[in-house]
Formats: sequence, C-alpha cells, structure tokens
Amino acid sequence: MYDLIVKRTLSSFGTHSTRETLNVEIEIKKEPFVTKGTRTIEPGWQAYYQPYLFIEEKELPPFKENQKIKIKKINLLSKETQPPKRYTPASIIKELEKRNLGTKSTRAAIIDALYQRNYIIENSLQVTGLGLKTIETLDKYSPEILDEELTKEIEVDLEKIREKKEKPKEVIDRAEKFLTKILTKFKKHEKNIGKNLLGALKETRDKASIVGKCDVCKKGDLRILYSRRFKSYFVACSAYPKCKTTHSLTRGLPKPTDKKCESCGFPLVQIIRQGTRPFNYCINKKCPQKLEWMKKNKDKVEAFKKQNQDQKSQK
Repeated sequence: MYDLIVKRTLSSFGTHSTRETLNVEIEIKKEPFVTKGTRTIEPGWQAYYQPYLFIEEKELPPFKENQKIKIKKINLLSKETQPPKRYTPASIIKELEKRNLGTKSTRAAIIDALYQRNYIIENSLQVTGLGLKTIETLDKYSPEILDEELTKEIEVDLEKIREKKEKPKEVIDRAEKFLTKILTKFKKHEKNIGKNLLGALKETRDKASIVGKCDVCKKGDLRILYSRRFKSYFVACSAYPKCKTTHSLTRGLPKPTDKKCESCGFPLVQIIRQGTRPFNYCINKKCPQKLEWMKKNKDKVEAFKKQNQDQKSQK
C-alpha cells in the first residue's frame, strides 16, 4: 500500500503521457472490416506508476491509405449479443443527472427510497416484483405520475423561483391545479391500484424472507425473522405456534438463496458482514460439514463467540 501511495504521488508530478490510436477500415469483397490499435509514444507519468498501471498496448503494423493487403485466412465467428450492464447506484445517479431529474441533494435520497420500499435490490440493481407491478399499475391507471417531463417541469419551475424569475405563489398555484387533477384520477382508481399491488407486495416480502419449507411440519415456510430482545436474526416456521421449529443464524445480515447444503440438504442463507465477502451459511445446527469445520477451527469459534458476547455487552 505504501509503495502504491509513493508511486501515485510521484506520477502526479510527471509529464503528460502521449498515446496514439490508429483506426483501420479494410474492404474485403465489398464488406467493411474495422480494427483499432493503440500504443504509447511518450510514457511520461506512466513510467513512475509501474507496476500498478494496466493499459492495453495493441500495436498494428504500418498501413497506408488505399494500400492493398493479402488475405491469408477468414474465420467465421458465431456470437450472441450481450445485454447491457445493470445499473448501479452510482451509474443510475449519473443517468438521473443526464436526464436532468432531481437535484444533487435529492438524487441519492431517491435511490435510497427505492431500496427502502423494496422496489429494487442488490448493488447491481435488480427490480423486484413489487417494483415492476407498481410501474405497470401506475402506467394503467395514472400514467401522468410516470411522466419524465412532469418531473423536469417541476424542477425548472423551482429553479425559476431560486433565480427569482417567477414568484413562488404563481408556481405553487400552477402545480397545485395540475397535481389535484392527477390525484383525483388516482383516488378514483385507488381500490384497483391497491388490489394489484397487494399480491406483488406479499410476493416480494416472501422472496426476501422465506428460505424454504419447514423440515419438521412440512407445511409451514421457514422465514428469516429479527429478535429485538436478542438483537439478532433467526429462522422460524410460519406455522407458529403449532410448529415451534427455529434455527439460529450467525452474525450478519441474512438473505435467502435458492441453494441447498451439499452435506445435509438444508437451505443455505447468504450472510453479509461489513468488511468481509458475503458467504453461504447452512441453517442446520447439526450439519456434518459445519460440525467438522467447528472441530478443526475450535480456536476461531471460541474467539468469535467471545467477540459476539463483547458486542452484546457493549450494546
């Protein structure tokens, strides 16, 4: 780390680096083919930043305009187009900025609200069933709410107030009339909207908490629950009090997976802890693989238990 800091500092005082990019367009039997090569002419600051610099060098042979070349071999490759990358919180904030939606102070709060309301999950954004159903329902009964231009118009009006180009009362009166019209239409269909969203809400909540079927009663679902008393998560059967099956979980934020333990066949949950990579955890206390690991790592287990006890006593 120290070496990286030193070389980063030295390179920041270095001279400019010069790179050359050559784009070549070749016509073969009236079909265009394109290739590109890039090489470093003057390394400049790059010389100080090695070996932490990762720049691809792809140098092409010298070409001249209208030059004829000999074809040695033609390969036909069969490929599939790749889907675009998913949005991340950072990239979607950039997209909002690009579309002039929200402000610097509100964009991060918008993304956080989407997470809190279970419309999206994961860092590589995935829309939940509730999120999709909300968009479908609003598009059917109140499409004006989804209108991007409406949000932009409100932002422009607020900017005019800040710049003192319009009086606040005029903007508020205009917005009030328009929003009253939208909300009246929404109120008219609120029962249908609520009915459509209820099923999606239940499905999304189930997906976020159910890890599998109960291994004892075979009827209830094993759900991830949080104990305020013990300030920890655990797994319990939804058929309580008829079925009192519970499974303890290790420290961290648990999330359901669709995977089973190879050793005992019990459900695996993903445990997320700060400062470590997420890992899969078997909920079966008597899992042979888990017992074997605990036996081999007795010192680590004892240290972990002590750390948990210290954290609980501090709370």
